[in-house]
Amino acid sequence: SPSLDLSSSTTANLSFENACNYTGAALQVLISTNYSGTGDPNGSTWTALTATLSTGAWAWVNSGTIDLSAYLQSNVRIAFKYTGSNSDGKTWEIDDIEING
Repeated sequence: SPSLDLSSSTTANLSFENACNYTGAALQVLISTNYSGTGDPNGSTWTALTATLSTGAWAWVNSGTIDLSAYLQSNVRIAFKYTGSNSDGKTWEIDDIEING
């Protein structure tokens, strides 16, 4: 995501709709406070966030309310990480991303 400034918030939450199909690894939802926005993101610290994810068949589900209160500072970035291989890989769709703070 672009850099988010949550420093003036007293609370913050993330939610989104998601759907998937086929077989493969689950989508990862990650958060970072030290990624610059350029270059290799693997050189930064990313923490996994817990979200409710679709089980497949293009069934849309809401992620639930994901608490971001531990990240009330500037330069917060959210990432959605897809992992696939030569033999499998789910197709993910994400919509209605909301960050309230």
